[in-house]
Amino acid sequence: MWFRRAKDQSLDAHAATVERILADIKVNPAEARLQIEDGFGWSFRHGSATIEIYVSQKDGRGFLQVLSPIMHLPQTGLLALYRRLLELNLQLTNASLGVYLDVVYVYNERPLAGLDPEEANTIIELIAGYADELDNELVNEFGGRLYSQP
Repeated sequence: MWFRRAKDQSLDAHAATVERILADIKVNPAEARLQIEDGFGWSFRHGSATIEIYVSQKDGRGFLQVLSPIMHLPQTGLLALYRRLLELNLQLTNASLGVYLDVVYVYNERPLAGLDPEEANTIIELIAGYADELDNELVNEFGGRLYSQP
């Protein structure tokens, strides 16, 4: 039982760190909070992008996941877009691009073990910056539509 409690406390501590980071960037953590089943989640806007942050457990291990759905896939030109996403993956620091259910995401997932507040802040900052920059750039280049547009 002590092992489970230690993990829960770790999640709580990392969630508190994320809430301090959000407050520092002028995002109200209480307003950004999401209801998720196992862990903690937040969602907020950064420029034209929606940023989601999760502190949760998978297979008994804690993870920080920061992601942003940036665009819906266009109807044509997918090969060129996929090639561009792969090229960008080699240029991004601490971030990757992927596709899930016809939506392009920029994301980072990292185990909580050894994660300090400075690294968590850097990950959130990088993902938010990439998302706000790449959403418009990719839609302008390949079509599709911003995820933030209905």
